[in-house]
Amino acid sequence: MLIDPIEKELKKLQEENSRLKILSEVDGLTGLYNRLAGERLINDRLHKNAGGNFMVVDVDGFKKINDQYGHLFGDDVLRGLAALMKEIFGGENLVGRFGGDEFVIFTVKEWDAGKAIEKGKELIRRMEAMGRKMGVKDRFSATIGLSAYQDKDTYSSMFSRADFALMQGKKSGKSAVYYYRELHNESRPVAAAESKGAEDTGIDRDMELIWMDLREKGRPQGAYCQDYQTFKRLYRFVERGLMRVPSSAYTVLLTLVDDKKEYVTLQDQEHLMTGLGEAIRRSLRSGDVYTQYSSCQFLLMVMGTSLENAWKVVERIRNNYSGEAKEHSVYIGSNIRPLQSADKGMTQIGDGRKLM
Repeated sequence: MLIDPIEKELKKLQEENSRLKILSEVDGLTGLYNRLAGERLINDRLHKNAGGNFMVVDVDGFKKINDQYGHLFGDDVLRGLAALMKEIFGGENLVGRFGGDEFVIFTVKEWDAGKAIEKGKELIRRMEAMGRKMGVKDRFSATIGLSAYQDKDTYSSMFSRADFALMQGKKSGKSAVYYYRELHNESRPVAAAESKGAEDTGIDRDMELIWMDLREKGRPQGAYCQDYQTFKRLYRFVERGLMRVPSSAYTVLLTLVDDKKEYVTLQDQEHLMTGLGEAIRRSLRSGDVYTQYSSCQFLLMVMGTSLENAWKVVERIRNNYSGEAKEHSVYIGSNIRPLQSADKGMTQIGDGRKLM
């Protein structure tokens, strides 16, 4: 059967277009995705399937390799490194060349940060062996910055955090994986311990898993609500801390009463206390703690603040609850006392129960 000349020409054009598309996405030296293709593909993944880890890999002292062994040898080194990264991070993970001696890796969301760290450390170890095999006299290694996915992340936001961790790593000694973390609204990279001169015992891996299990996922919103027994343990923990670290903290008792200054009726308690609890959560900071003490009372612990600001917290809660309070003719009584070290007595602050 004869093939239509037009159909044959169309097939050739399609093949040529496919070839050109591949060439436009691939880095000519290493065969990895180039910068533009990597950015597009990572953004596509983040849009379709939120999650993953972003790694920026920067070869330590690569200029010295070029200067000492020549640029053609340097090209061979980069090609060998690209092959090594594809071997370690193969499968559905994306590996690309950002430019020069800098590479990006985006892992699938099924990989947690601990696994990405382990693979990064494996890359550094195997780079050293590769360098020796190729005849590089100095240690051949890399510094890696890592950021884990956060809500609404893009290529740019993840790259920015990983690159920041990388830069801090370069200042801190290089040749390690540096993981970007957010603690107490401050962002800082923390080195993932790299064993030097000894085999990795896995202890640093354990620490990463423990850390990821302990920390809250995402950025905490509002105050920390706990049952009373947990609140009491936290209170005693803070109380002990005040014995050695100068600071201040206050306990606040809020009581919901009606216009006769009596506890609200049983049929209204659940609804009104739910609303008050939400007003408290919105009014306190993420480092503060509260608990429902009784059917009509909440107990709060506000940290690192002054007595004046503690009263401002009470007023903020009242303002956030004012609509419901007026509708049901209820009031919030309040009493504030300072936390003091365990070997000191407690002193009442204010005039006892204050009403709205």
